[in-house]
Amino acid sequence: MKPPQEVYLKGKVRSILAEYPEDDPLSGPDAKTSMLRQTLQVELLDPPFQGQTQVISNIANLQNPYNGLYLHPGEEVVVYATLDDQGRLQGAAIQDLIRHRPIFTVAAIFAGLIVVLGGRRGIAALVTLALTGVLIWYVLLPAILQGQSPLLVSSLVCAVIGLIGTPLVGGVNRKSLAAIAGIIAGVIAAGLLAYLTGQQARITGIEFEYATMMLAIPDRPPLDLQGVYFAGVLIGSLGAVMDTSLTVASAAQEIRLVHKTVGRKELWQAGMNVGRDTMGMMSSTLILAYVGGALSLLVLLMAYQTPVLKIINSDLIVSEIIRSAAGSIGLILCIPVTAFCAALLMSKPKAVQNAKTVSIEQIDP
Repeated sequence: MKPPQEVYLKGKVRSILAEYPEDDPLSGPDAKTSMLRQTLQVELLDPPFQGQTQVISNIANLQNPYNGLYLHPGEEVVVYATLDDQGRLQGAAIQDLIRHRPIFTVAAIFAGLIVVLGGRRGIAALVTLALTGVLIWYVLLPAILQGQSPLLVSSLVCAVIGLIGTPLVGGVNRKSLAAIAGIIAGVIAAGLLAYLTGQQARITGIEFEYATMMLAIPDRPPLDLQGVYFAGVLIGSLGAVMDTSLTVASAAQEIRLVHKTVGRKELWQAGMNVGRDTMGMMSSTLILAYVGGALSLLVLLMAYQTPVLKIINSDLIVSEIIRSAAGSIGLILCIPVTAFCAALLMSKPKAVQNAKTVSIEQIDP
């Protein structure tokens, strides 16, 4: 006999048939319960069950919605259903609310603003973003699940994104070539630093509770959780490194277009000046992004007055610190590499020898 087939369907709450208090198993018998059991009539919206209604129980937690949302008529939900070997419904339960529509709205606004303000380059940026998503979803994740080295695969994915995405946004020119050199150097530096520091600190890669679930994935080779962590550092640093490298290379190109006889040294110094301005803001952006992701954890640690010694030696906290530091250092190191390559590729030594060299004071008063 075949095991029941499991599917996820869209549904809509048509009515609340009944609701009554439910005892909370974590509270004592005399405690006032915050649990409420709802009996709901739910209409299924996906074929082949479209139009069918199911009576489904839902347990709502009025104090902690994370453990159970109170549902209202008209709300759309994700229904977890089991089917028999004939494809007929055996049972159904409410899994979650339908939340994807606001995501589509925000994505449409995001894409519209990029196209309106960025024009052709905005479209190229969207293509690069789509390419990144495709490579991560269809190349990186399947390769990791097949037991391939996460660090190696993520390095290749980052290289492809940099090699294709940079010319798409910046054009096929020396500027993009200089930016690519900086991207490669920055990402390698971030990955190498994270790897060496992580090995010394004996980072496990088990950052959150769901990481342990990865060890129990059936019919799969064992996953390298530490490698997955290092791969995450590479992917996380790539965006900031790409942005910084392209900014420095673009500044060098603009200076070269205005000052035809600018020398190699002056062009490098100008690129470094722009990079220094970018460095502080982008490093803050990268670190704040990681802090924002761990904000709930930080609030929890403060609420329980966790000792500093425990915090700074926690595997989770150290993992986040290494991630932030490695990404920031990779971002910083990409600046001199990009500036050097831009100066090397864009200056004309022969012309400079026979012409008056532009000083750095003329470029950056």
